[in-house]
Amino acid sequence: MQIKIITDELVPALEIFCKKAKQLKYENNSSLKAMKFDWCKENGEYFCAIHNDQIVAVAGCHQLPEVSANAWRILFRGCELPGNDTFNGLGKGDWNSITQREFIPKFINYCPTDELYITTNIYHEHSNGKAARNHRLMGLLAKQKILDKHSDMMLYYTKQTVWKLNIQEYNRRRSLLKGDYVVQS
Repeated sequence: MQIKIITDELVPALEIFCKKAKQLKYENNSSLKAMKFDWCKENGEYFCAIHNDQIVAVAGCHQLPEVSANAWRILFRGCELPGNDTFNGLGKGDWNSITQREFIPKFINYCPTDELYITTNIYHEHSNGKAARNHRLMGLLAKQKILDKHSDMMLYYTKQTVWKLNIQEYNRRRSLLKGDYVVQS
């Protein structure tokens, strides 16, 4: 699996990804507009995972001045099509998805700060039940000190919880996986 920045050449493959996401009722990834693709590219970057010449996961990052002058939001519009990850490693508490396992190291290296935040919707369901499960998962990760709850706030007209990534703890846990997974911050 390759993790790449989404370039103009990859946009046709991204549009195919969006059609599949729409069929799965993943509202925030149902189109480039819904993904806020152009906005994110202007304010940060979008990454994708490619498997068998197809985009199977996406997530963006962007500056987050609503939290602090140095804050960056990661896993923005993060989405993974089911059935594409064959990783048999640690369980959910250790982030066993393509977006969390493969993209976070890219964000750590890409973003010019160690203030990385993840947001989850508190009430608005937009992904066929996955948003609510993801919100609960972040609470479990906070208990494990991988994340710290920063606040609940209105962000882009949606009530969200803002979680700060504990890069040191994230790297410690990645070091338990096979291979070289530790990322420098």
